[in-house]
Amino acid sequence: MPVQWQDYLTVPGGKAVYCECHRRCRGAFERQREIIGSVLDKTNPNVVACLGAGILNDIPYRRMVRSGATIHLVDWLPGITDAGIDWSIIERDEDGAARCVFCTLSEDRSAAYCRRFTGDGGSDAEVCGSFVAGKGSPFLCTAFEKGTQPICHTADVTGGYASAFAERVLDAVGDARSWKSAFGRAIALANRVSRQRTNLGIPDASVDLVTSSMLVSQFDHEPYDYFSWQVAEVLGPPTAKEERRLEPAVQRLRATLRTNQFDGHCDEIERILAPGGYCFMSFEMFVLDAAASRWILVKEMHEVLGLLARRFSFAFDILPEHELFARFVGQKAASVVCSLVLQARGG
Repeated sequence: MPVQWQDYLTVPGGKAVYCECHRRCRGAFERQREIIGSVLDKTNPNVVACLGAGILNDIPYRRMVRSGATIHLVDWLPGITDAGIDWSIIERDEDGAARCVFCTLSEDRSAAYCRRFTGDGGSDAEVCGSFVAGKGSPFLCTAFEKGTQPICHTADVTGGYASAFAERVLDAVGDARSWKSAFGRAIALANRVSRQRTNLGIPDASVDLVTSSMLVSQFDHEPYDYFSWQVAEVLGPPTAKEERRLEPAVQRLRATLRTNQFDGHCDEIERILAPGGYCFMSFEMFVLDAAASRWILVKEMHEVLGLLARRFSFAFDILPEHELFARFVGQKAASVVCSLVLQARGG
């Protein structure tokens, strides 16, 4: 049965799934949080926008809050950034005492972040009088109620391109009688919607630091996976023989979607960056082929570097050399992540 794009983005049992992701993967992203924190300290932004913020595993959220910056969190999965906030505000000291990043701010800022803030925790307290400790891990305050900050956006960070393709692909391929026909129509649609533009709800030239962390590689998966899943629901999975014949079409569609998504993403970064603002971008440059025990260059990222070089200037004085490349070890894979700081041309 066809599934609409917005329903596809809604994760069944979302909060439980997000919680498991947070618990399982947060430790692996510690280095990434440290690198972004270093950029935050060096650039001292008044406004930050985290594009593809997800569950905040790779975002040094408490550090951002303490910096005093206005924070925008953007992701297209409904509720994921709200869940990440819940699990990112409480930490414990060596004695197990709770510390809430919001409760240690000035009273007006604390109230902006949490509607339940009371300010009566006591002179030495690092939580307010409303604090109620949750059970288990991750640590949280069950009394927390999000205020006006941070500003969360459920939105497409590709300038609307990915959503425009996904929302129209069902009509385009719904009556296709073969995989070959479906790919032909999908490629035509991918080119046709390339000028689709939907801005994020962030004003022009208003952000001093944009982060796009470990996001670009996801453009190779969605909305391509959505398209292929929908076609398989109608036609059944392709045979091995069909897969071999379809490989050129697969690569063409993937490349078209990937390039147009990245262009839309860069358009939005350029639009929201304030004069002199910075963009932190990181992506997987090499992946480990465990079976062959060798590292493989992610060839698409070579293309990404070329696109970035044409659109941005590289600010190599922000990150020290040893932080430009970092090994990332996840649950099932290992990669070498390249981290760059960019400025708009003339920035």
